[in-house]
Amino acid sequence: MPPAPIALDPDLAAFLEEGVSMSAASCNAALVPSLARCIGARLSADRTRLTVFLPASHAGEMLADYRANGRIAVVVSKPSTHRTFQLKGEDAAVEPLQDGDHVRIARFREAFVQDLARGGYRAELAERLLAAARGDVVAVGFTITAAFVQTPGPAAGSPLAR
Repeated sequence: MPPAPIALDPDLAAFLEEGVSMSAASCNAALVPSLARCIGARLSADRTRLTVFLPASHAGEMLADYRANGRIAVVVSKPSTHRTFQLKGEDAAVEPLQDGDHVRIARFREAFVQDLARGGYRAELAERLLAAARGDVVAVGFTITAAFVQTPGPAAGSPLAR
């Protein structure tokens, strides 16, 4: 029986829109990890399912891992504050892009550019970090079944309340 879904609270759901840095990871049968920077995300209306957008050209091994075992970990961190969370799931799968996803990706990029600018970084850095050709975007969705605080400090590693 799969673990019960976790619904993110409204504060964390809003945090996903605040110029965060987001990376997704997988592992293969030998537990060798793969990692790619996400270029955006979409949260379901009930806040239990997250879809991340990845450059397909950088995610080949990850996509194979997701097909093989469905395990995913996504780290979300705001550079200007270091506020960080980790979200995990066991049913990661490629899904079709939806209308509006490219607009979401553009908004995600702009918010990230603005947050990095607060730290004195030029817009070109964020734009390069999140660069992907329109036809190179793949969506990977998963049900959130584990969530942890990862902000540096005494609470790091603590599970979020269900």
